Amino acid sequence: MRLFYIFTSLVVFIKCESFSKPNIVFIVADDLGWGDVTFHGSDQIMTPNIDTLAYQGVIIPQYYADSRGTASRSALFTGKYPIRTGTQGVSIAHAEDRGLPATEYLLPQHLRELGYTTHLIGKWGLGISREHYLPSNRGFDTFYGFLGNSVDYYTYNHVETWNDTVFYGLDFFNDFEPIEDQRGHLTDVLTERAVKLIRNHDVSTPLYLHISHAAPHIGGGYVNLQPPEELIAANEHIAHSARRLYAGLVTGLDRSIGHIVSALAEMELLNNSIIVLVSDNGAASTGLNRNFGSNLPLRGTKGTPWEGAVRTTAVIWHALIPYKIWPGLFHVTDWMPTLIAAAGGSFNETIDGIDQWNAITKDEPPPREDLLVTLDDLKDYAAFRQGNYKIIVGNVDPKTSGYYGMELKKFRLPSFSYENVLLSCDTARVFKETLNIKLNLNTVARTRNMSNLYRQINLTNIEEDLCIPTNAKGCLFDLSVDPAETNDLWSSHPDLVQHMVLRLRMYWAAINPRHKPKPDPRANPALRDFIWFPWLDNEENVSKALQAFPSFPLQVSAGELQYLVEFNLNAFKDSLTNYVKSSTDAIKENIAKLFSF
Repeated sequence: MRLFYIFTSLVVFIKCESFSKPNIVFIVADDLGWGDVTFHGSDQIMTPNIDTLAYQGVIIPQYYADSRGTASRSALFTGKYPIRTGTQGVSIAHAEDRGLPATEYLLPQHLRELGYTTHLIGKWGLGISREHYLPSNRGFDTFYGFLGNSVDYYTYNHVETWNDTVFYGLDFFNDFEPIEDQRGHLTDVLTERAVKLIRNHDVSTPLYLHISHAAPHIGGGYVNLQPPEELIAANEHIAHSARRLYAGLVTGLDRSIGHIVSALAEMELLNNSIIVLVSDNGAASTGLNRNFGSNLPLRGTKGTPWEGAVRTTAVIWHALIPYKIWPGLFHVTDWMPTLIAAAGGSFNETIDGIDQWNAITKDEPPPREDLLVTLDDLKDYAAFRQGNYKIIVGNVDPKTSGYYGMELKKFRLPSFSYENVLLSCDTARVFKETLNIKLNLNTVARTRNMSNLYRQINLTNIEEDLCIPTNAKGCLFDLSVDPAETNDLWSSHPDLVQHMVLRLRMYWAAINPRHKPKPDPRANPALRDFIWFPWLDNEENVSKALQAFPSFPLQVSAGELQYLVEFNLNAFKDSLTNYVKSSTDAIKENIAKLFSF
């Protein structure tokens, strides 16, 4: 059946010259926990539409975002680590004069050059203070959504408190115009807009539709968790009441994906559409802004260097890509060159992202060998992965470094039958009716088991003395056997530690330092009819106090100094050898010319 489906899709692909460039539908969930999608093994919150894409597409289990929303989104759109653009660390606040630099050329701008119609629906999160930061000036033909990090799911207002000062106002726009008459739950409103754009799309041009959901992030007002009432009832089997509300937001997110897939099929766009689903970071399982999501069995919570913050759900689907669990490392910066390659373009600029298109579609060896996991120069920590090994250095709060969500996994009523929910969802129905493909429950069970990290992690046997990095000592883990980051190898692998610390020092030396977030009183929406408009001219300078370059958050050890000396001497020796060899070759060539050898 799968071969028939691929053959049928290939015929359609060849016949339709206007589809020579694939449509790209990129869906971003906000603060979705690793343990909150069913294909990762969860039996509590049902995500059948996401799961259907996963079982028929490519699951990327080693996908890394950054640990916070602004950092992750800037990396996606630029192909650069956030340290290059000063967007690392805590996300941009509404009242803060900061944004993704206007000099950066973004993914939608590149795709527009390749003939794409580009749309952003939902969250922007990359600057609001000046018009040149806004998405309609950054390559999107249309923008429909909110500019900051979060809004109330029903009023679309954002409330921000700085010490004793409270700013509040509407943050919902159609391009530059505020939308003051919209009603409905935010997830549904964004989905309806996406469906409308798909139905009105001119098929003579390829489509890039970027849907950046608010769900399941907490609301931006005074009420944190705001699912539609009927979706609370759909999760009544969950014992924890706040968790039930979070689950309703996840259910709404999953339902949205089913509606979008149905619209693509309705307009005969599905056969040549790439659909991507990722989360911008892990769930905020604890803390002031907790959404009661679960990253289990991964360690830590949003805004930390632990796997629970940065290793997130990622699925990519296209009719001509065979389903698989892809083994390579994939970083959020890789989307820029990968999608440009998928669109038939090429990318030759120097960025941190790597083109993974051929590795995913043609089973070429995965090209990425390492990645900067995260770096926060205000909180003083950094993490780096090389091969299977991950190193963390700096000051990390022990309160956010454990395993959160154990108490959230309780049931008060029996759950639904997963197979029935899966087979009856919109995406499974569309695949069956439109693409003549049926889910094989044996394949589903096998794939789900392989994607379930619980099968190699026993959280009940985790010791209490887990490694927490400090300025004196970091932590090293082999994630191939220890994805829960329980067994510290720092002392047993000194050479590897010294090499990886040196790599981190090189990244640290290249950062664009952050200023501490500071509100601008001119941002107050009360000055502009209680609407979060930009409040500064593009060219207006705002003086910021000079700050010292942040110190690397790890003391230099004698072993590291010795390694650095040997490293430099070896590098010098290699350079000298190459110079002598090149000089010798040049001399031989000149002599040969002189004597006609």
